[in-house]
Amino acid sequence: MNALNRFDGKTTTELKEALPLAAEPDQAVTLMHACWSEEPRLAVAATWVVKALVEEGKGAHLDLAALFAVLESADHWEVQLHLLQVVQYAPEAAVDQVAAVRRLLGAKKTLIRVWALDAFVRIARVRGELRDEARAMVSAGLNDKAASMRARCRNLQGMDP
Repeated sequence: MNALNRFDGKTTTELKEALPLAAEPDQAVTLMHACWSEEPRLAVAATWVVKALVEEGKGAHLDLAALFAVLESADHWEVQLHLLQVVQYAPEAAVDQVAAVRRLLGAKKTLIRVWALDAFVRIARVRGELRDEARAMVSAGLNDKAASMRARCRNLQGMDP
């Protein structure tokens, strides 16, 4: 998938055009390796493609549990964001990433904190022992200074972890 290597860090046109190829089962290994790349631009492109595939319901060929493990070491905020956003589609595949998600709850970027909370709540729906903690986080988030956190918490409040 040459589109991953050509990604300029901003324009997703080529990534969108590569989605049909990325949806092919024989591309899963290539895509997964790219998600683990130490080159941020490549990892951002790959996780963007993963997110797009999963959102379109075309990610069945991907080992999402292995991809969520990228959260343990991902330093780039866009890689973190893409993977956190995918959790909503497959929280059962992210149940082993509670520690990584907890770490991201303290991220400097509000957007990462918001989506880490979303991921935590969705994981808590699968792992019942986390539900009280998730409820408390949502309740606290309703008073957060960031409007985006308050809005996400209002949405999550209706889901009851």
